[in-house]
Amino acid sequence: MKKTLVAVAAMAAVTGAMAQSTITGTLQVGTNRATVTTTGASTTTMFIDDSNGNTGVNVGVNEDLGNGMKFIGNIGLQLGIGGSNAPTATGGVYETYGGLSGAFGTAKLGTLQTPQFLAVANGDAAGYLISNPVANIIQHQGGSVGSTTLLQSNSFQYVLPKFVDGLTLKYQNAMGELATGINGTSHYAADYTAGGFSAGYAYSTYKYTQTQNDTAQSVSGSYNFGPAKVVALWGQANSAGAAGVSGSSVGIVVPVGALSLMYNYGTTNGIITNGTGATPTARVVSTQKQSGSFAGASYSLSKRTTAYAAYYTESGNNGAGTVGSSSKTNTTRLMVIHSF
Repeated sequence: MKKTLVAVAAMAAVTGAMAQSTITGTLQVGTNRATVTTTGASTTTMFIDDSNGNTGVNVGVNEDLGNGMKFIGNIGLQLGIGGSNAPTATGGVYETYGGLSGAFGTAKLGTLQTPQFLAVANGDAAGYLISNPVANIIQHQGGSVGSTTLLQSNSFQYVLPKFVDGLTLKYQNAMGELATGINGTSHYAADYTAGGFSAGYAYSTYKYTQTQNDTAQSVSGSYNFGPAKVVALWGQANSAGAAGVSGSSVGIVVPVGALSLMYNYGTTNGIITNGTGATPTARVVSTQKQSGSFAGASYSLSKRTTAYAAYYTESGNNGAGTVGSSSKTNTTRLMVIHSF
C-alpha cells in the first residue's frame, strides 16, 4: 500500500507549491540457517534477521516540471533487522537517485541496481530470493566478477525513449572512483515484455587495468502460462582475456490459490573469484563445476504479507570463497515479508 506525504518547509517556501512524495518499503523477519562444508568439515550457523537485506524504506518523488518533463527521484534506506545496512541478495535493494524524464528518455544519477542483478531477478524462479550459481559469475560490478553487490554507487543511467512497445534500451555507467581511471563499469541492456512473456539481455564491461577489461553477459527470460510460470537464465564471464566460464539455469513457479511452489536448478562449468586486496591484482579462473538447486514455497497471508520457506544447496564452493569438489553450502530460510 502506498502512502503520500505533503512536503512542506523548503519546497513550499521557495516555490510556493506543495510537492507530493510516496513512501513504500518492505519489512522482513525470519531465520537463516546455513551449513558450510569444506574438505569434509562442516559448520552450521543460525541467524534471526532479515537474512538478505530486504528491509527498508523508499521515499519516491515524481514532480511535473511542465512541457512534458518530470523530476524523478528516490531515497532508499536499507535498514536490516540484523543490524546490517548492506544488501547481500534479492529484490529489496533500495536505490537512491535523482533524475529527469521526458520525450528524450530518462536520465538518473545516484546509487542504482545493475542490469545483471535485474537479469537474475527475471530469470530465476525465486526472483533471487536466495541464490543461483549463474549469478556467481555474472554479477559483474563493484570491481569484481562474482561479487554479491547488487547496487552501484557513483552511477549514471540513461534509458532511451520507447520506440517499440514493450522494449526498453538502457545504458549505465559506474565511475571507478580511482585516480588511475580504472575500476569503472559500463552496462548495456535491452528488455522486452509482451503479455506473459519477458526477456532481457545485459552486457557489462569492467576496466580491470588500463589495457584489459573483464566482461559479463546474460540472457534472461520468463513466460507465464497461467497454471505455471517458466523461467530461464544464461550467463557468461571473461576475466582480463583469460578463459571464460558460463552457465545456465531453469525454473518453474506454480501458483495454487494463495500458495506458490518454486523450483530452480542451475549449473556452470567453472567460476571466477577475486584475488586479494582492495583492487585485486589477479583473478582466479577455476574449472571446478558449480551446481545449485532451490526449492521453496510462498503463502499469501494477506494482500501485502507473504510467508516463505526456502531451501538452497550449492556444490562446488562453500559460499565463502573456497572452491572444490568437496565444498558446498546448504541454506534454509523461513521468513515473512510485509510490503507497504
